[in-house]
Amino acid sequence: MSSWSKIICTVAALCAGNLTTASAAEAPAPGRDLAWVEKRVADLQASAKERRIDEIGWAKDIREAERLARENNRPVFLFTHDGRINTGRC
Repeated sequence: MSSWSKIICTVAALCAGNLTTASAAEAPAPGRDLAWVEKRVADLQASAKERRIDEIGWAKDIREAERLARENNRPVFLFTHDGRINTGRC
């Protein structure tokens, strides 16, 4: 190994070591504790108005939907979806 290669490797190792110890010595950002995270998650949850889909009377199959429709004199809306409906995006 040439002398320049040894110097470059040494400098790179020192820089990497310095970055590792500097980041480990830093304290976490103030105000970012568990209570802050829990409040932030609660603030980002969908409101009742945004979760209107939960108010739909879902039936497990078409036969049950038709039975309930006859009993309540209501129409059946058949919704088919390939994906994840719990995200609220169709």
